[in-house]
Amino acid sequence: MSISLKFLLWSFLALLLLQTGFGEKCDSKSSEPMVRQTQVKLVGEGNKKFRVEVMNKCPMCPIINLRLKCQGFPQPLVDPTLLRVLSSSAGNCVVNDGLPLSPMETLSFNYSNSYQFALRPLSWSFQCE
Repeated sequence: MSISLKFLLWSFLALLLLQTGFGEKCDSKSSEPMVRQTQVKLVGEGNKKFRVEVMNKCPMCPIINLRLKCQGFPQPLVDPTLLRVLSSSAGNCVVNDGLPLSPMETLSFNYSNSYQFALRPLSWSFQCE
């Protein structure tokens, strides 16, 4: 086989791998969205201010319909477009109104309360092509 034909075949293979992606699709534990909370300061009598960061750890695909476990979280503590309580008793909240979080994007918000609420990913979908 001639050198130019080999080069052409290898170039085609490389282009095909780049087009379809050689990386892992975002469905593993390592791509699970992350919720991080930190106390940022004290506010008034007994209240603390918490910063919540919700991150899409997938480098390739947006996340849609991200739901958090948010048992007992009261809606008035945060803008409902950032975190909307669907059922306080069942502990179900939706992030960003269910709209996509871009790959590696972090959405953040603050709330004040006497204690930190347990917030963790409950369900989500990757919107990969």
